[in-house]
Amino acid sequence: MSGERQRKVDFDRLNLVGKAIFITGTTARVLGTIFDSVVETVSGIVREAEKAFKSGLDANVDDATILEEHSKKE
Repeated sequence: MSGERQRKVDFDRLNLVGKAIFITGTTARVLGTIFDSVVETVSGIVREAEKAFKSGLDANVDDATILEEHSKKE
């Protein structure tokens, strides 16, 4: 879209079909921006989690051991 030239539209001068198309296009653009933002955020979280997981793999660290178990009292 960076190559496209955007025009300023006077919403009051549009007919009913023009207003519907304008609102639909604006809504699609806003939802697309929100979707891109969410995808970028989620992919960043996944990247950071994978990085943290891989950096936590250390041959010198033992697996977790259970020290003590408690039963739930009813």
